[in-house]
Amino acid sequence: MSKPVNGFLAGDGSFFEDEPECQRYEAMKELETLCDTHSINFENFMATLNAWHNPIERYYDADDKSKTHQVGKPVKFEPKDGYYEPGDDIPGDDEPFLPAKGDHPDFASGDKDAPGFLEQQIRRHK
Repeated sequence: MSKPVNGFLAGDGSFFEDEPECQRYEAMKELETLCDTHSINFENFMATLNAWHNPIERYYDADDKSKTHQVGKPVKFEPKDGYYEPGDDIPGDDEPFLPAKGDHPDFASGDKDAPGFLEQQIRRHK
């Protein structure tokens, strides 16, 4: 027998009686996806987040009351020797990109005798 229900559905169809529970679930799923895409162990991340929640909460509260906010702003850094290193934050749209250390200059016209990408020999690890 079917009956009417009141509640909230998460994006994946999970049902919750309370809206805050649903919002927390969806935020947790988003964090899990971010951890997966950045090769971070989700369980360890959540354990650290829960262990550090008091200082993190104080930081967010203090930032909210500050004149200049730091939360949500990208971390600025000075690249070493004018090059980005693996793992460095990518600058925002308003900042110019510096070349990566292994970048080669672009040529106006390519060497007509150079093999194309699909024609190049594939190297195998030995």
